[in-house]
Amino acid sequence: RHSVALQADAKHLMTDVWTSAVVLVAVLLVGLTGWWWLDPLMGLLLAFHIIATGARLIHESLNGLMDEGLAAEDLKAIAEILDRYAKEGIQHHALRTRRAGTKRFMSVHLLMPGAWTISRGHDLAERVEADLESALPGLIVFTHLEPIEDPSSWDDVALERQRNRSR
Repeated sequence: RHSVALQADAKHLMTDVWTSAVVLVAVLLVGLTGWWWLDPLMGLLLAFHIIATGARLIHESLNGLMDEGLAAEDLKAIAEILDRYAKEGIQHHALRTRRAGTKRFMSVHLLMPGAWTISRGHDLAERVEADLESALPGLIVFTHLEPIEDPSSWDDVALERQRNRSR
């Protein structure tokens, strides 16, 4: 499903199917009606279809080479899982996703009570990661734990945060 090469091969195969079907229909129609102009018309329509399919394949191949965010359906599944943990007093932010080739990645900051032990926070992060990986097989998840009460925990929502260098 996430392999650009397999998607391209499938579309190439479908183009071959359409080409064969259109040629067969064109030959039959010209033979039955005598309308010789149907053959080049069908050929032109088929050529446009092949060009459009090729352009889409090139576009999708280029997107496969560039990092891009996960699909909307994946983001919805991630949001549903993360929102389930809100009942336990856990918040999240700085969610970032990307797809590179067949690999899918995400990182998220989990905000939890600062009074928790490292072990308790880590256990919860492991549960979150397991739930995400179960819902989206092959997803590579990175979590970052932060104390919910610490104002600096909220300073890193942006992609780059400016740290106070005067400390």
